[in-house]
Amino acid sequence: MFSVKNNKLVVEKASMRDICEVVYALVSLIPQGCVVSYSCIARILGTTPRPVAWCLRRNKLLIAIPCHRVVYSDGRVGGYTGASTLFKRQLLEYEGVLFEPNGRVSRGCFLDLEKYLGLKH
Repeated sequence: MFSVKNNKLVVEKASMRDICEVVYALVSLIPQGCVVSYSCIARILGTTPRPVAWCLRRNKLLIAIPCHRVVYSDGRVGGYTGASTLFKRQLLEYEGVLFEPNGRVSRGCFLDLEKYLGLKH
């Protein structure tokens, strides 16, 4: 299903269900007060951000699998299944995520998930 190659978690010959399981596992590792980008998760999986977003749109366990902690790489909040972007922002603020005056997530709240997982030095 997946392996580590060149310090990247690579999903090989996997169904979208398999990919989503790995995405959900990765997202579950993001601590409160931090966010990661769709593209960061995609880099870990060796794919593009679209499959990551596809999986998170189908997350049935909102909050338990904290997909609200995944944002655009430029700090925009992005969508949130079943609710508004305002609700997603409020969840993030409640968890301690800081926002810039322009409404984007503060760069200091981005977690380098690859480094956090020991996939890069």
